[in-house]
Amino acid sequence: MKHPPFLLVLLLGVSLFIGSCNSKHDTDEHEQEVHAGEKPKPAPVAAPPALGDTLRLLAQQLDTVRRLGCWDEDFARLMSVHHAGAQRLAAVEVARGKDSTLRALAQHVLKGHERDNHVLALALTRQPPAGQEYRPGNLKDPFVRRISAALAPLRQPPPLPGTVDVDFATLMQVHHQTGVALAQTELSFGKDAEVRNAARQIVRDEQAEIKQYQRWLKTHAATPIP
Repeated sequence: MKHPPFLLVLLLGVSLFIGSCNSKHDTDEHEQEVHAGEKPKPAPVAAPPALGDTLRLLAQQLDTVRRLGCWDEDFARLMSVHHAGAQRLAAVEVARGKDSTLRALAQHVLKGHERDNHVLALALTRQPPAGQEYRPGNLKDPFVRRISAALAPLRQPPPLPGTVDVDFATLMQVHHQTGVALAQTELSFGKDAEVRNAARQIVRDEQAEIKQYQRWLKTHAATPIP
């Protein structure tokens, strides 16, 4: 039986269309099978920095703090950066530390230092600096010398045994000792009542915490820090 030419063309076109659809359907199914077998890769999680590196970073940041030549203002700026360094140390202890006592102390640091910084910021916004009271570049100025001496231990921290808990307790002693020295400098020079009250609170809190770290190290460290 003979078919008209136009019917042959029509049949050929239909067969090609069906073949194309089947081919696309097979391709789509293959792609779905391939992608179904692939598992999404988890986003990389940054490891907490080493405690020693965190302390060295703090020393560098304190060196770059802009000083205006006003005792209260400059103390508050330095202490805010100093507190932020303690919070980073505490965050490492919370993330990697094992000892429940030190982890609790680290949580206390995170909350307490946030409170102190809030108090300092509010005090300075209420009462702007009275004017330049010292020259920040004058290395012979008593305030400059006291600040430099207070921060010096951060540049030469003691050797660390290598365990997170012992390292944290060791470095927090150094941190708090420098914080006490900074606050005592404010009490010797500063004039703003609220900033001075914040400095007194820092001295009380950090001296008490230093004793807690010392007691913990005497009990737990292989080579207690005197």
